[in-house]
Amino acid sequence: MKLSIGKTATGDNFFQRDKVIAEIYEALEEGQNLLLSAPRRVGKTSIIHYIKDNPSEDYYCVYVDTEDVSDSQTFFKVLLKAIFDIENKSRFLKTIEKAGKKLKGFFSSIENVEIGGVKIDFNDKSDEKIDYYEKFKDFLEKVDLDNRTILLMVDEFPVTIEHIRDEQGEQAARNFLKQNRAIRQNDKYNQKIKFIYTGSIGLLSVVKKLNATADVNDIQTYKLRPLPLRDALDLARVLLKSYQIETSEDVLVYLLKEKIEWLIPFHIQLAIKEIRDLYRIEEREVNQSFIDQAFNELILNGSIYLEHYRGRLSQVFNRNELALVHELLKKLTEAVSVSELELYDLAVKHQLEDSFKNILLTLEYDGYIAEANEKQWRFYSPILKKWWSKNV
Repeated sequence: MKLSIGKTATGDNFFQRDKVIAEIYEALEEGQNLLLSAPRRVGKTSIIHYIKDNPSEDYYCVYVDTEDVSDSQTFFKVLLKAIFDIENKSRFLKTIEKAGKKLKGFFSSIENVEIGGVKIDFNDKSDEKIDYYEKFKDFLEKVDLDNRTILLMVDEFPVTIEHIRDEQGEQAARNFLKQNRAIRQNDKYNQKIKFIYTGSIGLLSVVKKLNATADVNDIQTYKLRPLPLRDALDLARVLLKSYQIETSEDVLVYLLKEKIEWLIPFHIQLAIKEIRDLYRIEEREVNQSFIDQAFNELILNGSIYLEHYRGRLSQVFNRNELALVHELLKKLTEAVSVSELELYDLAVKHQLEDSFKNILLTLEYDGYIAEANEKQWRFYSPILKKWWSKNV
């Protein structure tokens, strides 16, 4: 296993999270559609790619990124195209053959349905008048999946909603949400298809702006949490071993609990990279003093990996909100935690009382801040806090 920083970890570079995968499948078996929820860089996309690459024999796993979609018809066209994709079929077929099972008419059923009786060239722009929402429903109505289920993993779903809102207006975005809910709620369809939604922005904050939370309240939220200490230790050991670096468990515990604290794979890998680079300069004992030096180097050198936290804010907030957010984060660099009342006073100053809760929710989902105790807020990560204090 090698370092995989700033990109989706796949194959041998994916740190196995068996408990998480098992819990996701358990929720699906209970009939749920899922929102995989976590702040940025916790590993949402890596997990759904793992599920895609290692499908259960009971699920035809289809991954689709809808970040560039800005209308509902294109959305359902993209979903259908992914279901018919040869690579997805080949991957699933290998899984079934490995399990020693037969498919009967699984793929022939998909092909024979021909998307509502009409053969469609997905690359042909002349089919723009086709109602892909109706074709998607017609496909689900007619397809026979041999008692298996299509697991459709939709990445960047909240971004898609925002694009539709920006391009076509709020009512179009609300209609889009209602279309998706109608499919999930249909008893004929929900035996054949399940959805896992995820994205780099929070679904709840997006639908709240549309006053449309009722259209997603049937989706069960699965919160992806940081690694437990045991797993974080395993990840750190495996990475260090790949670079022939040895240290004691006490030193690793110091690194994880005292320096990193928020145990997400991204931050653990950032720290291991600095340890590796420092060790290559001078091969000496990796003790607490060495860890302190590596951590300081991370704060100095981390901009290439952490700068996106600063740049992202201007994409999410308007100018007035951005001024409040910068002042709010500055205050959080100056204390262990800050009361929500103090932060609310900043919102009053900027005349953003009505937006305050949603701003906090967005910052929490995007991995900036967390509620430490009741009505007390802090930076999620000491790494981000120290970097923010120094660079922003």
